[in-house]
Amino acid sequence: MEKLQLLAKSNPPSWLKILVISLIGLGIFFRFTHLGQKVYWYDETATSLAISGHSLVEVKQEFFSNLDNNESVIPVITLDKYQRINPDRNVADTVRYLITSDPQHPPLYYVMVRLWAQVFGDLPAGVRSLSAVISLLVFPSVYWLCLELFESSLVGWVGMAVMGISPLQVFFAQDAREYGLWMVTILVSSAALLRAMRRGSYLSWAMYALALALGLYTHLLTVMVAIAHGIYVLISQRFRFNQTLRNYLLSSIAACLIFSPWLIVLITQVHTATNLLSWITFKTDSPFDLIGIWLSRISRIFFDFNLASDDAWVNNLTSESPLLYSIPTIIFSLFLIIYIIIFLTKYPSTNASLFIALLGGFPGLTLLFYDLAFGGIRSIHFRYQLPLYLSIQIAVVYILAFHLFLAKSWHKNLWQFILAGLLVFGLVSDVRFFQAETWWPQIGGKNLLAMSKRINQSNNVLLVSNKNDYNLGVILTLSHSLEPKISLLPIQNNQLAIMPQDYKSIFFVDDLENSLAHQLQQDKTNSLKLVYPLEGFWQLDKNQKT
Repeated sequence: MEKLQLLAKSNPPSWLKILVISLIGLGIFFRFTHLGQKVYWYDETATSLAISGHSLVEVKQEFFSNLDNNESVIPVITLDKYQRINPDRNVADTVRYLITSDPQHPPLYYVMVRLWAQVFGDLPAGVRSLSAVISLLVFPSVYWLCLELFESSLVGWVGMAVMGISPLQVFFAQDAREYGLWMVTILVSSAALLRAMRRGSYLSWAMYALALALGLYTHLLTVMVAIAHGIYVLISQRFRFNQTLRNYLLSSIAACLIFSPWLIVLITQVHTATNLLSWITFKTDSPFDLIGIWLSRISRIFFDFNLASDDAWVNNLTSESPLLYSIPTIIFSLFLIIYIIIFLTKYPSTNASLFIALLGGFPGLTLLFYDLAFGGIRSIHFRYQLPLYLSIQIAVVYILAFHLFLAKSWHKNLWQFILAGLLVFGLVSDVRFFQAETWWPQIGGKNLLAMSKRINQSNNVLLVSNKNDYNLGVILTLSHSLEPKISLLPIQNNQLAIMPQDYKSIFFVDDLENSLAHQLQQDKTNSLKLVYPLEGFWQLDKNQKT
């Protein structure tokens, strides 16, 4: 306990401040450069559709109305208006889109990005720039949480250094989705809870209620963070119904009441939400594959060389990443988790150890155990595990600060070497991210990049797609990188269309359930041959009839 008190009283030395400021500067550079370079992937396209003010029904009518009017071919630039802000629409239309078409995503981030894009532009770089700005809030947020947890500014400075170059943080700073904002709300609501418990004032509890409500309006899994908070309050108060527990319950109820309008939306639109989330029921080949992937992805908090698959449906460890990469990362993650448990047990900082364990362990392990028991891939969905990843980062920050400034000389030298290694690996990861055109959490990004390059390199192109919501999303995503001269041909499901004869290169976007490409290949009237197989994408080359 004397060492912990000494850590709390220690001021960060000048060399640490210089190092942290330098790392934050590098982190800002990696967050804000090349914002428009990486492929604008499927989920980001949904963000642009939401802020455009148009509805999914309107897109379908535009894309598929020609099927009934026999006006077959349309230019790809026709879809551009569904990825750009319509000045005649407003924020209410964005919220209306979420209610009817995407209710599992609460509206806070999308309202913010709609207003942001009106000022800074609705091209990918402009839309992503909001996430980059939000990512800067992680620095004061993690500093505040470290102050509340450990009563140490020293730990807070180390925390900002780790967050500055974390590849996890850098990626979400350039992703036009709500997950960067969600991390900020997790950190802020956690710090606000600890502050409210320490001070006990009505204002501090009101701040916690507001922070929790903002988290709920950012991502639905904030519910699991709130439950972890509740368990912490119960245990720390020894299950006694005292003033602190009473204030916590009142604050949580207030947050739920603030969130109740969207809760009503979820209840009324539950069928839409569950249909959109049906992909998470996909199963891995075995529980060992699930656990292996879960462990391997933990390592990417600190280093990530973009060697993992960007497939949404990874069914085994081999297909997730090369074994020469995944096995060392699994060993690293196992060792890290075991060491964190041992350290927090041996050197508990008041109730900080309990808080860290609950903040990450409850959401992370709940998703993992649910998948093991009932099947699914919720636990290995990178974005769903952000509470776990943040808690691991904070635990590592505490361990580093403890050993770097309180350990004996030889021990201190060892941990200086470990810190240097983490920083080097983090910076190498950031440089790779800086250079990359796609990153593995961008599901299907490599496929999209290959499609667009192949299409743009061809002459006199016709892009064909059947009547399918997923394929429509792919076409919208491709529209960001396709040349305006490209033509589109929507066709009915399970109905062969007569291919226009004046196109030299024909490409087909098809899902796995309605493989019309193979039917077209067998149809003698079209004389087509499958020559470029890619997942969900084919190039169909005309043959001379015999």
